[in-house]
Amino acid sequence: MAKTPGVAIVLLLVQLWPAAAAASNCMNDYYRTRPADCVDSILSQLRTAPKGKADPSTVIGFLAQLFSASPAEKQRILADEPSDYIRSVDLVALHRAGLTEDSRKFADKYQLSALLQKLEAGRLAPLAMVRPSSTPAENDLLIGAYMASGDTALIERILDNFSSADDGMAGDAMRLGFTSSKFGPSYTPKGRDSVMGPASCAKYQCKADPAKYLRLLTLSTAFWALQSLGQQDDGIRKTFASFFERDKRLKDLLAAEQAAFGNYMTAIVLFSTFKSDKASGDAEPINAAMNKAVSAYETLEPPGKVFEHIEAFVKSGKPTK
Repeated sequence: MAKTPGVAIVLLLVQLWPAAAAASNCMNDYYRTRPADCVDSILSQLRTAPKGKADPSTVIGFLAQLFSASPAEKQRILADEPSDYIRSVDLVALHRAGLTEDSRKFADKYQLSALLQKLEAGRLAPLAMVRPSSTPAENDLLIGAYMASGDTALIERILDNFSSADDGMAGDAMRLGFTSSKFGPSYTPKGRDSVMGPASCAKYQCKADPAKYLRLLTLSTAFWALQSLGQQDDGIRKTFASFFERDKRLKDLLAAEQAAFGNYMTAIVLFSTFKSDKASGDAEPINAAMNKAVSAYETLEPPGKVFEHIEAFVKSGKPTK
């Protein structure tokens, strides 16, 4: 039975989460020291990983970069690979690296011609041409290539997607990125109903216009992944900060969403504190005001709306309507 667009997108979001995270292993630091056993360790982990649980795009990008930069390492990796699954990953990496002749020889050797034909028919962009727009896995592809090379131009290509996004989508993507960093892929604090995921699906018409919604996910997972990786990688951190600093529109949007997230966290704490306070006469209006602020944030209302409910209560002692 074919999946409906809405179901397919939900499944995609669940599957891309661990892919975007980029497993915390030697791949994260490979470009700095190039440890001799790192690639073998990565492939060993991939051989034993449950199939279908995560998109291997990060590893594909990593291998594609290696194949392009080091013919000797390419030959070593490809020689006598025992796993059919890893062979298919290797073939996709060869194809993404733009190594047409190597792809065909490898496909012929391991009876993967049918897969190669699908790759060629799909017209997948070579790594050098990938610029993420509405395909979240392309973020992971470029992140993997960065881990193999340390080339920050690859990170710039991921961030460039924000430059052509309108204010609303760029801001919402940042908001989803902040909340997923804090609460995981559900975007939901403990004790709250899941609101933000369904709200973003409705706002961006995930069933009627999947491509639009997938662009939001591509932007938000890029924001989350690069912020997360940047905590341990100066190249990513500095590239991320510089990108938003030099674009006034995006800098202002980021500042607004950072403030909104801080207000949201404050409102969450106050709401949780006063929600259980049945004895105090002050609890009900505070609870109502904070719930409005929280709901405004979770339903993707403009950043000022979150602060508006808090500010109005502080000034008047009464929640806004």
